[in-house]
Amino acid sequence: MSSERPVFPKPTFTAAELASALSELLPRLPRLLWAAAGPKRIDPRLREIVLLAVSEANRCRYCRAAHGELARGAGVTDEEMAALRRRRWQELPPRERAAVVSALRRAGFGVPDATPEDAELERHFLPEEVAALAALVDAIRIANLSGNTVDMLLDRLRGAHRPRRDSTLASELAVAALWLLGAVPAAFGIGAAGLLRRLRGDDR
Repeated sequence: MSSERPVFPKPTFTAAELASALSELLPRLPRLLWAAAGPKRIDPRLREIVLLAVSEANRCRYCRAAHGELARGAGVTDEEMAALRRRRWQELPPRERAAVVSALRRAGFGVPDATPEDAELERHFLPEEVAALAALVDAIRIANLSGNTVDMLLDRLRGAHRPRRDSTLASELAVAALWLLGAVPAAFGIGAAGLLRRLRGDDR
């Protein structure tokens, strides 16, 4: 009977894949921190547009919710977020469009309606910004696929979907444990930021 259930439809990690992705990102943590909080950091609006675009493509419900909230706080409108969901890149300004198209390609997604100029980051960003954007994309992909793996585990337990063939319960539990270590404090921080924004009357 279990073979009749559909396979979980979102991209996920095994524990080994997560370990590999983390080991590749680790040397670039200073670049990632620079992108998020450095004196010449990536603009918060641009950062959240890129992170939300990749999260939408990977269909991670946790990251979509979190970065949707952060994007609103950074000045991204509901209409702009809807454009990201519909993959209507042409509605973004050229600089943001270049960042999104390049981010999606780095994350493994085709962007068939984009022109070559749309992905020319060097026309819009300094070399250190290009490197920082790459680190952001790799980090959000780790978060996306880890969150999806949590959902695959939940679906396994309730019998809704079959896990991917090479995934084991032990592997999914390991990924979920690591994901929770980051997700729980992040959720509190994002919730607090959203509450403060509403109390100030900045909600859109």
